[in-house]
Amino acid sequence: MPILAEIRALAADALAVMRHPDARGAVVIYSVLSLAFFIGALWTAGLVWTLVAAAIGIAILPVVEFVTHRYVLHLLELARTPPTAAFWNRAHYAHHMEPRDTRVILAHPASAVLLIAVVASIVWFIGLAPVAPLVAVGFALFAFYEIVHFACHMDGETRSAYFTRRRQEHALHHYVDENRNYGITTAIADRLFGTRIVDRKTLQRSPTVRNLGYTGEFADRYPYLKRDRDQPPGEPR
Repeated sequence: MPILAEIRALAADALAVMRHPDARGAVVIYSVLSLAFFIGALWTAGLVWTLVAAAIGIAILPVVEFVTHRYVLHLLELARTPPTAAFWNRAHYAHHMEPRDTRVILAHPASAVLLIAVVASIVWFIGLAPVAPLVAVGFALFAFYEIVHFACHMDGETRSAYFTRRRQEHALHHYVDENRNYGITTAIADRLFGTRIVDRKTLQRSPTVRNLGYTGEFADRYPYLKRDRDQPPGEPR
C-alpha cells in the first residue's frame, strides 16, 4: 500500500475506534492529560528533555508491553485473594474470557492514571529527570496502545496494513495460544524473545487460552472468578 494511502487508512481506523463509546472516553482522557503535560514539559523542562523522553518512551514501549502483558497481566497468582482476583478480572482475565466484549478491552482509566502517577513519583523522588516530559509521553503512548488494542477487537474490518497485521497476530494470542504474541502495538519484543507466531497452522490450540490457567483444582481452591466451563471460543474475525 502506498504510504499516503496507508496514512489515510491509519487515520480512518483510529477514528473508527474513537467513535466507539467504549473507547472514546478513555482515549480522550489520556490525550488531554498528555497534551497538558507536554505543555508543562516544554515550559519547565524545555524542548530537548521533552524530545529525549519521547524517544526513550517509544524505544522501550515494545519491551514494556511484553513484560507487563506476560508477567503481570497473565499472572495466575493474582487469583489467590479476593482483592487481587478482582483487580486481575478487570485488568485482563475478563478480557480473555470474552475477547469480543468491548467493555473490558481497555484498562480502567483510574488504573492507568495511578500507574503513571506512581512511576512519576518514584522518578521525582530519586531525582532522575524532569517528571513532566515522562508523564506526557506516558499518557500519549498509553492512548496509542489503547487505540491499537481496541482496533484488534472491535467489529468491522480495519483498512490499514498496520492495524490489520496487529489484529491478525493478536487474534492468535486470544484464540489459539495465550503464550504467543504478547505485543500489542508491535511484534518487536515477541521477535526478540521468540514468542511471535503468524501462522496458526503451526500451533495447537492451548486449553488455557481463555482462562489463563484458572481451572481445575486451582480454581476450586480460589473460587473468586467466573469459570470457563470449557465452552469453545469464537473464531477470530
